Amino acid sequence: MSILNARSNQFFINFPPELFYPEIKDRWIPVIKRLKLPFDTVEDFINNCVQSISFPSVELPTVDQQQSQFQIKYRGGKELEPILDKNLTITFKLSEGFFSYWILFEQLEQFVNYEQKVPFWPSLYVSFLDNNGFEIVAFEFHKIVPTGLSPFSISYATTAAEFNTFTLSLNYNRFDIKRKLSKEIYTIGKSS
Repeated sequence: MSILNARSNQFFINFPPELFYPEIKDRWIPVIKRLKLPFDTVEDFINNCVQSISFPSVELPTVDQQQSQFQIKYRGGKELEPILDKNLTITFKLSEGFFSYWILFEQLEQFVNYEQKVPFWPSLYVSFLDNNGFEIVAFEFHKIVPTGLSPFSISYATTAAEFNTFTLSLNYNRFDIKRKLSKEIYTIGKSS
């Protein structure tokens, strides 16, 4: 019997349809359709450009208490969610014409515009899959605030096609975890 290694590409991220502002959709849909690729929406295009996502580590604080000559550690007094570092870093493929970068750049530009009334982006979904493609755990990140886009370099000296990326940094304020494990899915075809 062997234990399978996790494959790092068994995740799915979903930027929801209500994320992008209407003026960005109106401006970029004709450009995306001109590429003759199977994307009907800006969200489809951006979801396709996702390469990776980095989750921060989980650091559980402890409390020390003296017991005679020994320091004893106890668990901290808070639940998990308040102590998490609520940062996400999403890496995107730098697409032809830098479209993926400019779409997200415009999205950030609109977000910080003073006339915008909504202080957060809508929820973002990240699902983790098993080897058979079943969703095991799904995170829903709420009340997202973008915090930055990474730089990228361009040069006339670069003539070979390269795979370039950039990152989008986000903070989330709350999250929900949906655990999709069920006895029905994992016992199909097995007798009880």
